[in-house]
Amino acid sequence: MKKVIIVDDHPVIRFAVKMLLERNEMEVVAETNNGVDAIQKTRECLPDLVLLDIGLPKIDGFQVLERLRTLNLPLKILVLTSQSSSHFAQRCKQAGADGFVTKSDDMSELLDAIKMVMRGYSFFPQSTHQTYEQTHSEHDDAGLLEQLSDRELSVLISIGKGMGNKQIGEQLLLSEKTISTYKHRLKQKLNAQSLIDLIDFARRNNLIK
Repeated sequence: MKKVIIVDDHPVIRFAVKMLLERNEMEVVAETNNGVDAIQKTRECLPDLVLLDIGLPKIDGFQVLERLRTLNLPLKILVLTSQSSSHFAQRCKQAGADGFVTKSDDMSELLDAIKMVMRGYSFFPQSTHQTYEQTHSEHDDAGLLEQLSDRELSVLISIGKGMGNKQIGEQLLLSEKTISTYKHRLKQKLNAQSLIDLIDFARRNNLIK
């Protein structure tokens, strides 16, 4: 029986996924709602699979991905998130994920993805394989998003949710001064004149779920 850890900050999602996995003869050995515990529980439980959301408190999913890969454990990591695949799937792949499924997909899609990654295959949307040139020429906003680091993207998502510097800093374990620096960089990279422009950009590109 395959051992699984579920990492998601929504209890209802964790419960639904756990029920699905247990009905399909998988054992959920741990659940957590934040990135710090995700790394600790992975070390302790040594699962076969980690189901990981991106928008997590304390440290985000991108950082969790990178840190789990440095552990050199024989595990598979499947991202299950509400974030758009067009903006996030490629980043997750580059960070070390074995697959990417959105929460809007049918549950059968999640099961298919799990089966594929556990057999050693990757599972990503077809659009993940677009080149940067294709993406940039077809969608100007997508081209701008490509310039952002994973941390900048996490800050932008938090801004889009209407969070202030203090809230963002507490969620990402960064100082308010550092968040201000990130905001300044985001304005420069996204050609934004104000905080309102950043919020509009995040929502226009479906970064907020």
